[in-house]
Formats: sequence, structure tokens, C-alpha cells
Amino acid sequence: MKKSNILLGLAGSLILISLVAWGYQIYNGLIVTNMRNSFSWGLYIATFAFFVGVAAGGLIVSSTVYLFNIEKLKPFTRIASLSAFASILGAGAMILPDMGRVDRIWNIFVYPNFRSPLVWDVIVISAYLLITFLSVYVQLLPDRKKEGSRFLNGWTKAHSQEEVEAFSKKWSKRIALVGLPVAILIHTVTALIFATQASRGWWNTAVLPPDFVSVAVASGTALVLVIALLAVGKEQFDQHKGAFQIMALIVAGSLVVHFFFVSVDLIIHGWWGSTEAKEILSLIFGHYRYLYATELLFPAFTMVLFFTEKGKRSYRVLMIGSVLLFIGVFAHRLMLMFPAFNAIPLSLSIPGAGIESWAYPVALGQLQEGMPVFVSSWAYTPTLVEYGVTLLPFGLVLFVVTAALKMYNFLPQKRSM
Repeated sequence: MKKSNILLGLAGSLILISLVAWGYQIYNGLIVTNMRNSFSWGLYIATFAFFVGVAAGGLIVSSTVYLFNIEKLKPFTRIASLSAFASILGAGAMILPDMGRVDRIWNIFVYPNFRSPLVWDVIVISAYLLITFLSVYVQLLPDRKKEGSRFLNGWTKAHSQEEVEAFSKKWSKRIALVGLPVAILIHTVTALIFATQASRGWWNTAVLPPDFVSVAVASGTALVLVIALLAVGKEQFDQHKGAFQIMALIVAGSLVVHFFFVSVDLIIHGWWGSTEAKEILSLIFGHYRYLYATELLFPAFTMVLFFTEKGKRSYRVLMIGSVLLFIGVFAHRLMLMFPAFNAIPLSLSIPGAGIESWAYPVALGQLQEGMPVFVSSWAYTPTLVEYGVTLLPFGLVLFVVTAALKMYNFLPQKRSM
């Protein structure tokens, strides 16, 4: 109880700081960020993509348990659904500050442009939020019936405990049947927002959607693994060691698929050898080499670690591997932005002058003494305001997960399967 109160206090502090920073941004405009015309997506969209992936992976774990009857993972289906619900809530909240004029969000619903992938992303995220909530709600019904809870539970008074439990099992499977394809779809649509931008060679590849899904399965399962480890503690670790080993293998196997796609993408960019491809490769292996190394090495270390017997059987190693994976995946989301926006897609070739590709300068969007009006690249670094606003999804996820674990029964040892 004491630890829960500390975590809730921390979550409240993160949310408060983010709201203050967001309020400052709303008052002064997006100029307080370091995003400009030439670099229009930054930390906000990277964080959004990170949480969408984690959310998709969480429900994929929960759904596959019901659909494929994976007995050892059944005690953690509630935690998997909870992590998915909390993460998609954080992802949805993160997209709002990036819009700038959040008061105009109603236009998406009143005047939707169905040719825009952003509209489909809003639709899929809204549907996913509803599905994850229902998944948690239905699984908790039997316990809330026993406790006599009336909130959203009054209709169960006319039914016996056995009937409510049967209803919960039946509808958990039905929601899993719908939830699995929607979980895959949500990250596919998010990937298509990037992949359909033909002018950005770093994104414009058919590999991106399936790679997004593989990373989502890895990071989402890792979050379920971390929450489950913290929920059961070291004392109950041996009792559920089989479940943790399966989750570790899911993470490692998904990362194998991810690195296959990464290798294919790099080979194609390198083999193609166009001026734009060479420019992108020079950026990722040059200016952004340390961030790219983080993207590759941290998940690779986790993959190898989770394939080893010691890695799958150690509480501490599973926690460390998962944290390293989160860092690597977040670096992966950042690396979507940096090479793409600093490889200007507007170029001119002048054969007679010996110029293969000259990038047209792009208007910065800011007129200030001592600053250029047009740029061919932008050294984007998030401002303190951006860092403050980005705390919002982290605070929301921590608050929702902690509050739910405190209020309801998510611990596997306290209920029969």
C-alpha cells in the first residue's frame, strides 16, 4: 500500500508537470518547441509511436492466450489487457500536444478526410481504447460481483456468480478474437502514416508496417513482463517461472523478426545506391551513429539474453533486459525522425555543373535576427518544454496501472483460473 501511494504520487507529479508545460505551449504556441517547418515531427510523435507499439503488444499477448489456450500465461491476461489500455491512453494523450491547436480536434470528426491515414489512425486508436477497456472490464466482472461493486456492474445483480463467471469467460474470448486483428491493425495504420510518405525514402518502404508489428510484440510483451514481475515480486517468481520464460521467448523471437527486417531495409538502401539513399546511410552511420547504435545494440543484447537459460530464469536479468529493450525501442522511434527530416526530399540535379543532387532550402518558419530564413537541415534537439510535455503519457500509464493494481485483483495467485 505504501509503495502504491508513492507511485501514485510520482505519477501525479509527472502529470502535473506535463500539464503545466503543455499549458505554457498552448499559450505561446509550438514555437516554444524546437520543431520547425523542416523538422515537423519530433519527440512528441516518437513518444506517440512508442506507446502505440507497447499498447498493441499488450493486447496481442492477452488475445493469443485466449485464442491459443496458452495455459501458463492465463494468470497474466488481466495485466496484459491493463498494460494495453494504459498505454493506448498514453498514446492518445501524447498526440494532442503535437497538434498545437488542440481546440480544433473536433474538425477530424466533423470533417474527416478518409484519404488521410491520420483519420484512420484516430479511428483505430478510438476503437482500440474501447476494446482494451472492455477486455479489462469483462475479465474483472466475477471479482467485482463478489465484492458487490455497483459501478458499471449493477446489471450483474440479477445473475448468479456462476453465470457472471461464464459470461466473463465467453466474452473474454470474443473480445480476444476481435482484439488480435485490431491490435495488429493499429500499429499497421501507424506505420502506414510514415510509409505512405513517398518523399521520405527512410520511411517509404513496405518493410515498415510488419517491422512495426514485430517491435510492438516485443516491447508490449516486455511491458507485460515488467508489470507481472513487479506484481508477483521475487517471492512468487518461481511459482510463475514458466510464464516468464514464455514471455521472454516471445520478446526474443519478435526481435529476431525485427532484425531480419532491419537487415533487409539496410541492404536495399545500400544496394540501390541512389544519392538520397547514400545521404540517409551517411546520416545514420555518421551524425546519428550513437543513437542508431543504441537502437540496434540494446535490443540485440536483450534478444540474446532472453534466449539463454540464465536470462529466462532470473528475475533481475528479465527486468534489466526489458528496460534495455525499452531504451532501444525508444531510440528506434527517434531514429524514424532524424534521418528522414534531415534528408531534404526536394533536390535539383545539374549534370553540366557536376552537381548530382542539390537540396532546395526549406523555409524555417521563424523570422528572427541572427537566424537563417531557409535551411537544408535542422539540428533538432527537444526543448525543456517538450521534455516536460512528454512526461504526460508516462505519468498516465504509471497512474492507471498503479491505481488499477491497488483497487482490483490483478495478481494471479489470488484467483483461480
